[in-house]
Amino acid sequence: MAEKRLIVGLGNPGAKYEKTRHNVGWRVIDELARRHNLGGGRSERRAQTWDGVIRGERVKLAKPLTYMNRSGESVRALMDYYDIASENLIVAHDDLDTPFGKLRLRKSGGHGGQKGLRSIIGRLGDNGFARVRFGIGRPPGKMQPVDFVLQRFAGDDAILADEVAVRAADAIEVWLCDGIEAAMSKFNGDAPRQAVSRSKPQLEEQLAIYRRAHDLAPSDPKALMKLVSIQKKLGQFDEAVSGHLRLAELYESQGENRQANAERIKAVTLKPELVDVQRAIAEWFLAQDNTKKAIARYLLLAEHLSTRDKGAAAAAVERALAINPQHPKALEYKGKLIERIAAK
Repeated sequence: MAEKRLIVGLGNPGAKYEKTRHNVGWRVIDELARRHNLGGGRSERRAQTWDGVIRGERVKLAKPLTYMNRSGESVRALMDYYDIASENLIVAHDDLDTPFGKLRLRKSGGHGGQKGLRSIIGRLGDNGFARVRFGIGRPPGKMQPVDFVLQRFAGDDAILADEVAVRAADAIEVWLCDGIEAAMSKFNGDAPRQAVSRSKPQLEEQLAIYRRAHDLAPSDPKALMKLVSIQKKLGQFDEAVSGHLRLAELYESQGENRQANAERIKAVTLKPELVDVQRAIAEWFLAQDNTKKAIARYLLLAEHLSTRDKGAAAAAVERALAINPQHPKALEYKGKLIERIAAK
């Protein structure tokens, strides 16, 4: 059986970091998980992960949940547990020294000041792994880099960021099939002209068309799916979340419960603070006798809640333990949560 490949996207957990320049690596992972229908993922080794097959290769996608400067802890744990060699690792991350809108793939190298890469190289003791540098450019004027990377994309920049994330996912697929040299040859440089040619007015025109199509055929999911896709490109994320939830209701009314749950997962990926939806996803998995995914979802919920409502986070962990009282990750997380609460 082919060796498993590990595809890592760097970022920070928590609502305040969503869609920021520092989290572009997470966008790339989300794009791969979406296009290959890998579901909502699970929590393991201090990361959110997905397993699947992409272009005939066994892969594990991972978004470390350790915060950027400790990314190496999660990556090392995943590589050790699954016996993944450095040459089968690729990391997608933001890069200040690459102009916004460009990609730079590298076969190996230093960290260039990127704290997530620094942590990974330090933990592995090895810099011989591939990386996808997602260019975000330098901050304007006298703005400090630390402030710049934690800003969200807006307007046309948000549209371009989505396009480059798609292109980065394409590059990773070429790496899987043909190797890093082929990916470097094909993707290093400017984003293709056709990828950035759609202006905001053109997208808004398409938005109006698909909104009208949805109004005319509200029970047809195709127009609504297109509508949501364009809303994301325009940065209308609250509207997109509402669209995913409407799609969930539509699929559920048609008896397509699995697809309905997939839409709920897309909604909470954009807006993790939808706690009731998170619980509904977990309980759906439980109703399907998929206790593994139900527990993983409750632990993801606990991770999200831990920075804002430790009581609610503890309740999510207790629900996971009610499903499986001996679940090692749930027990470990409960212990850590008790320590955090006691430290306050």
